[in-house]
Amino acid sequence: MKIVFFRNLNKIETYAANRKQIRLNLPSKEEASVIFGLTRKFEFDNRCARPPQISGTVVASVTCNRDKDIRIYFYPISQTIYPEKAKSQFHNDVLPKLKKWIDHQVSKPETAVLGIEEFIIEWNGKSHQFHQIKFL
Repeated sequence: MKIVFFRNLNKIETYAANRKQIRLNLPSKEEASVIFGLTRKFEFDNRCARPPQISGTVVASVTCNRDKDIRIYFYPISQTIYPEKAKSQFHNDVLPKLKKWIDHQVSKPETAVLGIEEFIIEWNGKSHQFHQIKFL
């Protein structure tokens, strides 16, 4: 697994997880990349015809393409919006769900992945919400 940091955080920002949590909880597949701070906020791919309604802040997203390349993106979020309780919930509840989703994607037969599948994690101020989308 390759982990890359693109952006240093301001003192008032955080990520939903850190490098150690990622290494301990997610599968260490060679084709997986974890990218911290590539962009300041999540945006839907323009090929996504029907994006889900997101009212909170996206803290992470995972994509799987036809070649089964896994890319996990983490976005910087203000510490006032994302408290320590949320980070703990992400570590204990969300990371296992991410691992399960990644394992499911990688175990699919070659013909089952027709485009790009994405798993989006949103923080609405009280809990994490999950969205799954597919597009070509």
